[in-house]
Amino acid sequence: MGVRLSIIVTPEKVQIGDKTIYVDNLRPVELLLAALAYGIGIRYIDKTGEAFEMQCEVEGYQIKCEANCTGEEERCLVFRTVTKGIQFTCRDKAQTKGRDLGT
Repeated sequence: MGVRLSIIVTPEKVQIGDKTIYVDNLRPVELLLAALAYGIGIRYIDKTGEAFEMQCEVEGYQIKCEANCTGEEERCLVFRTVTKGIQFTCRDKAQTKGRDLGT
């Protein structure tokens, strides 16, 4: 079984376990791109010693990004998840009623 993470979102922050990311000045797409750039970028920096730079274009529901690559991208969980798909299940509202969300 994989790692299970509890995530709580408010308009000001995203709390992942005991870590908090303040997001009141970021749009969701910017957070998505930050996660992608950071995931790939850390591997790039480790391999090249240089800063990672990525350019992206957002048009409707399509995001096209371009960056220098090292060949290590397929080893990055975030890259593979974003480029190959995310499984997301919506729960029935009855399942979430009365649940303590910790907010």
